[in-house]
Amino acid sequence: MQILAYLVKKTFSIFLYPLGASLFLILGGLVIRLVKPDRKRAGFFVSLIGAVYLLSMSLPMTSFFLIRSLEQMAGPYADPVELQRKGVREIVVLGAEVVTDDRSPADRMGNGIFRVMEGVRLVKAMPGTRLIISAGSVPGRRSQVDAMAALPLRLGVEREALVLENRALDTEDEARLIAGLVGNRPFGLVTTAFHMPRAMRWFRGLGLNPIPCPCEFKCHRAPPLYQWFYPGVGSLLMSTYAVHECLGSLWLSLKERFRGERSRKDQRPA
Repeated sequence: MQILAYLVKKTFSIFLYPLGASLFLILGGLVIRLVKPDRKRAGFFVSLIGAVYLLSMSLPMTSFFLIRSLEQMAGPYADPVELQRKGVREIVVLGAEVVTDDRSPADRMGNGIFRVMEGVRLVKAMPGTRLIISAGSVPGRRSQVDAMAALPLRLGVEREALVLENRALDTEDEARLIAGLVGNRPFGLVTTAFHMPRAMRWFRGLGLNPIPCPCEFKCHRAPPLYQWFYPGVGSLLMSTYAVHECLGSLWLSLKERFRGERSRKDQRPA
C-alpha cells in the first residue's frame, strides 16, 4: 500500500512540475482547437499560457529567486563547535539512491555526494560522533549498504561510527526511520539547502530535535544581469526543484491538518 501511494504521488506530480504542466496546457490548447473549431481562440490562449509558463520557469531570474528563498530559510553552513556545544552526537545525512556497479566510491553517491562530504566534514571535526546516512530507494530497488559505506570509509570515517539506512522511499520515510536511531537527542541534519525547510518540518513534526546543517547551495550569488533572461535547461531544472519543494510542503500541510482534525474528533466525548 505504501509503495502504491508512492507511485501514485510521483505520477501525479509529473503533471504539476513546470515541464509537465506546460506541455499539458500546450497540448490541451491544440486539442481544443481541433475538437472545438468554434473555440479556437480559447485553445490558442490555453497553449499560450503553457508556453509562457514554460519560458518563465526556464529563466535564470525565476529559478534564482525561487531557490534562493528556500536556501535563505535553511541558514548558513553548520559550525562543528556550535553543534558540540548543543550536545550533538549524531550527524544524519539525507541521501540519494546509491548505484552499485563498478563506479568509483564518489560516483556511486550520485547527487548525494555533496551531502555525504558535508556529513564527513562535520563528523571528523567532532570526535566520537556517529554518521548516519540514509540513502533513498525506489520500489523494487534498494541502495546497497556496501556502496553507501565506500566513500565515508575512504575518507577516514571509522566503520563503528557509521550507521546506514537504505529503506526509505521519501523524506517522510526517512524521518520515521531516523526517529528510531536518534530518539529525542539533538542531531545535525544534513541535506541540500533548498530541501532543508521541508525536511526540518518532517522531522520536527515527529517530535525530533534536528539542527539544520545545509549544504550544496545552488544560489550563493545572482547570475550576471545579462543572463537573467536567457532561458536554459539548467534554470528549468532549478525551478522544478523549487516547485517540488512547494508541492511537498503543501502535501505536508494537508497531512498535518488532517491529523489535527482527526485528533480533535478522537478527543470529543462520546
